[in-house]
Amino acid sequence: MRSKTLKKASRLFKAGKYSKVLLLLESQVFRYRQSFDFFYLLGISCLHSSDYGGGYSYLQRAIDLKPNDVNTLAGLAVVHLKRQESSESLSRWFEILDMEPNNKIAKRGLEALKKNSKPEDLMEYIESEKFLSLLPDKSLNLRIYRNILIITLIAAFSIISSYYLYVKFFTNNITRPKIAAVSLNRFGSVSEDKTNAIYEFSDKEIRKIFETIQKNFESYNDNLAMRDINKLLLSNADNNTKEKVKLLSSYIRVPDFSSLKTNFTYREFIKNPKLYNNCYVHWKGRLSNLVVTESLISFDFLVGYDDKKVLEGIIPVTLNFGARINSDFPIEVLGKIVQNNNIYAIEAVSVHQYE
Repeated sequence: MRSKTLKKASRLFKAGKYSKVLLLLESQVFRYRQSFDFFYLLGISCLHSSDYGGGYSYLQRAIDLKPNDVNTLAGLAVVHLKRQESSESLSRWFEILDMEPNNKIAKRGLEALKKNSKPEDLMEYIESEKFLSLLPDKSLNLRIYRNILIITLIAAFSIISSYYLYVKFFTNNITRPKIAAVSLNRFGSVSEDKTNAIYEFSDKEIRKIFETIQKNFESYNDNLAMRDINKLLLSNADNNTKEKVKLLSSYIRVPDFSSLKTNFTYREFIKNPKLYNNCYVHWKGRLSNLVVTESLISFDFLVGYDDKKVLEGIIPVTLNFGARINSDFPIEVLGKIVQNNNIYAIEAVSVHQYE
């Protein structure tokens, strides 16, 4: 049975009083840390209040608690579109259509992207009132879930079909044409002699690594591509090659908990931190020295210490979005490893706490 607080929040939500929903619920985030309804109401209310960072954080927790909820997926698709991450929005909407072929919001989203294929048109659409039509309606999704086997089969099918439809519908069989267009000189050397590089490669090896980077981009394994980009930047590759891999690094997409294909462990990172600069990691642990200001949250992340048994290491974490964090509970952090004055830290893009 839902509590009186959640019933009241639901009534406010249906009445469109989103600021009151936030005022009522945000102070109780740890009381309801296992409640899907709580995080869904908070997440969608944040989106209606133009707080997309907070909305993403709450909806990500909601989808962890109830995977494949179509309204939550629709909310996440809106966040991705607001960030101009069109392929991630497409993936979410195709996922919804695999479960509900007649879902109006998902169809509306696909049509909007088709009509606004140019960046300037898409930006104008995102800033218009029409954008709000992509948000879920003012009710909780009460759809009865199928058994675990069917859900598993649907999830596997949705991954395959979403990728196929995206390729066919938007890219004319070249998934990332800007990346495919970047190439090395076909003739001549691509390496330099007598360098102090960390890695020394032959021309053949450099070309092979460059080819692997592009293949990883084509399969949307951007994190693995970024690690190999660093490998060439730290190598004896010539300046022309390094400029081209720097260009490729500009196409790295921000992942979420479900889309991060390759995760690097803390042990891998600490062996050679430079190799993982600007790579994304998903680590569990606990936090200490929590500092919250009006514009930033920061803490020391005790990696691997979520069960209070083994401390793998400590690394600073910063968040530039709103989140409710409590030092008493373990935390998952998804973020980018960055270097500043020889000190490595994580710029978080999503966090979530649990018991």
